[in-house]
Amino acid sequence: MKIGIHFGHWGSFYGQLGVRECLKQAKKAGADVLEFFPTEEMFALEKEKIRDLKKYMEELAIAPAFTFGYPAGWDMAGEDEVLREKATEHLKRVIEAMGMLGAGDIGGIVYSNWPADYSDHIIEPDEKKRKTENCVNSLRKVMKTAENNGVTVNLEIVNRFEHYLMNTAAEGIAVCKAVGSPNCKLLLDCFHMNIEEDNIPEAIRSAKGYIGHFHVSEPNRKVPYHSDRIPWREVGQALKDIGYDKAVIVESFYKAGGEQGHNMRMWRDLAEDLSLEGRLKLASEGIQYIREQFGGTRDDF
Repeated sequence: MKIGIHFGHWGSFYGQLGVRECLKQAKKAGADVLEFFPTEEMFALEKEKIRDLKKYMEELAIAPAFTFGYPAGWDMAGEDEVLREKATEHLKRVIEAMGMLGAGDIGGIVYSNWPADYSDHIIEPDEKKRKTENCVNSLRKVMKTAENNGVTVNLEIVNRFEHYLMNTAAEGIAVCKAVGSPNCKLLLDCFHMNIEEDNIPEAIRSAKGYIGHFHVSEPNRKVPYHSDRIPWREVGQALKDIGYDKAVIVESFYKAGGEQGHNMRMWRDLAEDLSLEGRLKLASEGIQYIREQFGGTRDDF
């Protein structure tokens, strides 16, 4: 397992500093991986700029992973065929850029839009079934591109308040089986599993062979720390039991205000010092804690 951190930990600093400086920050915090949103040059398939970014990360000795979302209205699971196709082509384009970059993992609500809008109408089981079929058919169209570029598309399993298509590992496994590609896997996240699963370690074990990416944070979105709200050592043991050897990403959020604060429903700051130095300290503590709880120090990875 490689331990990393999500770009969202830096909040608005990410936009101010840019991806290269935040890659340096993540490396300084002890991360093996930084998970971030595809860059403008990736969406534009600017080959030279993508190669420059690849070289920079290789020199820094930090790997990329990507999180993803769609423009408003574009939905691989939606009723509108035109918008489904736009979403499908949008994801395929990023996957091609990832192939140029040598990046292997993309995850998030890649199968629909986020968050789900519950205000328009009541969502009945037949709509969930129909839209799940839509997302399966759309994902099938993406998989050849993913396979050709060595990219795993990880479907993030989220809680009921954020979406309704897949809330448990079991529901995600069923979709992966229906898609029928080895490059379609799951992104499991302790924040969401804490709400939806009866037993987090057992849910992990049940998904053996289907987990391609993994997120960790406390239930209040802080970095993992010395608490017993999530059984961190047992979570790490479950991942080792199934032979998981990919990224574990600390996905923490701390700051109220701004677009990110609104989207993540952060109505209060979660730490007193949220300066750049304060964020770096929190990141370092969370990464080191997960290394310890999952059974090793940095030198072991």
